[in-house]
Amino acid sequence: MRNIIITATAILFVINVQAFDLFNPDRGKPPPKPPSKPSGNYVTGSSNKLPTPFKAKASIKPTITKRPKNLLPQKDFALKGTSIIGNKRAAILIAPNKKEFIQYLKDNKRTEIDAKYVKSEKYKSYYLLNVEARSVQIEYPINAPCRKDKDKFGVKCIEKSDGITIAALNLTQRKALKAPRRPIIKKPAEKNRKRDKKLAKRKEIYKNFKRKVIKDEDVPPGMRVVRTPFGDRLVPTK
Repeated sequence: MRNIIITATAILFVINVQAFDLFNPDRGKPPPKPPSKPSGNYVTGSSNKLPTPFKAKASIKPTITKRPKNLLPQKDFALKGTSIIGNKRAAILIAPNKKEFIQYLKDNKRTEIDAKYVKSEKYKSYYLLNVEARSVQIEYPINAPCRKDKDKFGVKCIEKSDGITIAALNLTQRKALKAPRRPIIKKPAEKNRKRDKKLAKRKEIYKNFKRKVIKDEDVPPGMRVVRTPFGDRLVPTK
């Protein structure tokens, strides 16, 4: 028993001597601090959610365009017809300068109306928004908004946000065309009446007319008589 105790004491002594290193550079330094926990509420586990510090930013509100003080006169288009063939849509419009043209709704999206039909740079920026069977929608520029409805031309103004106005154009009911005048066919009885009037007028003119008659015994030598419906006259024989 004594030998066992001596042997155990010797082994402990050898271990302690090996653990103590005189040339260890970290000898005498305090033990390192444990790693600090990260700040913020992080989500652990298999969740795909972002940690709290990386929350998505709020969307920025669009800036509101202010309507200019000096507005241009309202220039309106008139709708003459629409065409819808498959996914192709077009409007037959009459420009403010009374010129008729066809404007296609490209890719069925907001399409700027060709400025050549408006004939002025200050009246550009009109957009065709939609084409239906008997109506279309046109967006007006901010500096020349749609402010007054015109029922005669089928124009109705629609106020939108941010100073944008839209005009709904509808086909107006036009007046029926006048029927062409039928030619007047004169009846036979009417023709006869006009002819009788002309004859009566001629008789009135010549009622006092007396036809000149030259008797043969009254013809002088070297002359001869020429008889006509209006009277006789003398002419030389040669």
